[in-house]
Amino acid sequence: MDVFVTGATGALGRLVVQRLFEEGHRVRALARSEANAGTLREARVEPVTADLFNLDSMTRTVAGSDAVLHLATRIPPAMKVRSRKAWAENDRIRGIGTRNVVDAALANGVGTVLYHSFYAVYADGRDRWIEADSSPVDPLWFLETNMEAEAHIARFASTGGRGISLRMGWFLGLESSQTMELLGYARHGFAMVPGSSEAYVPSIWVHDTAEAVMAALRAPSGVYDVVDDEPLTRAEYAEALAAAVGRKRLRRPPMFLMRLFAGSAGEAMGRSMRISNRRFKDAAGWAPSVRSAREGYARLAAGVKADAGRSA
Repeated sequence: MDVFVTGATGALGRLVVQRLFEEGHRVRALARSEANAGTLREARVEPVTADLFNLDSMTRTVAGSDAVLHLATRIPPAMKVRSRKAWAENDRIRGIGTRNVVDAALANGVGTVLYHSFYAVYADGRDRWIEADSSPVDPLWFLETNMEAEAHIARFASTGGRGISLRMGWFLGLESSQTMELLGYARHGFAMVPGSSEAYVPSIWVHDTAEAVMAALRAPSGVYDVVDDEPLTRAEYAEALAAAVGRKRLRRPPMFLMRLFAGSAGEAMGRSMRISNRRFKDAAGWAPSVRSAREGYARLAAGVKADAGRSA
C-alpha cells in the first residue's frame, strides 16, 4: 500500500512510519524543510516537499496514494497555551490543512484518510463512561478547529471513502514532550494534573497510538477513542507520577491557578473524562499494551533505573 503521511517527524508520526515500513508499505511524507527531509530519509521514508496550505500542491502530492494519514500538529508549549496567537499554526493545520488533505484525497480517489484528533473535546462526564458515539462534546475555543477537522473527515467518509478520526488520550512515553514536562515538574514536587481528585484523565502509551493507527487502516469509517483501559483519577495519576520520580507525594496546584496559568486549556484539562476504548477495540481488533498510566509510569521508572545501572 502507498501511504502518505503528514507530521511524520512528530512523536506519533515517527513511530507510525517505522511500523508502516516494517509491514512493507511504501511510505512518503510531507517535508516542510530540508532538515525534516533529512530526518525522513534517515528513517527510510521518501520526503516530499509540498505546501499543506496550498490545495494544488497537496493534490499533486497525494496522487497515487492509497491512504493519507494526517498526523501533523503544532501544539504550543505549556507556557504559551493561554495565548490564542500561540495556537494559530495548529489551527491552520487542523482547519485549512485538513480541508486540503481531504479535497486532495477526493480529487485523486484515495481510499482512506485518517486524522489524529484529541480527547479533550468532550463535556465533563464526572464518573460516567464516555464514548464517541453517545457522549456530548463541548470544545473550548482552542479545540474548535479540531472539530472542524473531524467534520472534513466525515465529509470524506460521506463520499464512500474510509474516513477515520482517532481521539487520542494524553500521550505517555519517553517520546512525548508532554510526559517529559510532567516528569520535570514531578521531580520538583508538583503534579501538573488539574481538576478535582476524583476527576478522570485518559492516557495512552505512545507506542500504543502507533499500533492504533495501523489497526485503524482496517476499521470502518468513524470517530474512535484511543485511550488506555483504566483511566486514573487525578489523585491516582499524581500517585503514579510520584512513584516514577521516587517521591512519596506531589502537590497538585489548585484549579484557579491552572485557569490563571493556562486559561481555557487548563479548564479543559481539568474536566473529568472517563473515556472508554471499547468501540475501537471492537472495530479494529486493537488493545493497548499498557493498561493504565500507573503501569506506564512504572515502566518508565524501571527503564530509567536500568539505564542508570548500565552506565554505572
